[in-house]
Amino acid sequence: AVHSPQLPSLPPVAMARSTARCLLVASAAVAALMQLAVPTAFVQPPAAAAASAMAAAPSVMAVAPGLADAQITLARVFPTLGGKWEKERNLVMPVPDEEGFTDSQVATCLVIALLCGIAALDLAKGLYQGINPDPNRKGKATVTPLVKRLMEKGFN
Repeated sequence: AVHSPQLPSLPPVAMARSTARCLLVASAAVAALMQLAVPTAFVQPPAAAAASAMAAAPSVMAVAPGLADAQITLARVFPTLGGKWEKERNLVMPVPDEEGFTDSQVATCLVIALLCGIAALDLAKGLYQGINPDPNRKGKATVTPLVKRLMEKGFN
């Protein structure tokens, strides 16, 4: 008869802790992979669509020559920024010193706001339910002296 060695069985608490530790490591690895694999912007620019539009522009001008006149008219109505027209009228476009927030910074702030909201809801639930100690708890004391005093005064 072949005898296979038996693995020692872990108590349920140790098994739960080791499972939780493995899940925590796996979720951290997945989060790290997602941070490295995800592009830095929420929406990628359509590079192929812009290239095809530039290639189709001369053919459109050949089909509709009146469109060129419209383009010239619009160029006169809406002058290019930074040109002679803008310098004559002393128009200046103020540019901010800082570039603003990146997409990852906004996403991080939204995650922090979600966690704060969950913590606030849990706190509100606890305050609404009041002080309810477990009467079946076995130990040295079931409530602290401060909580006992609050319960005696009727602040449940």
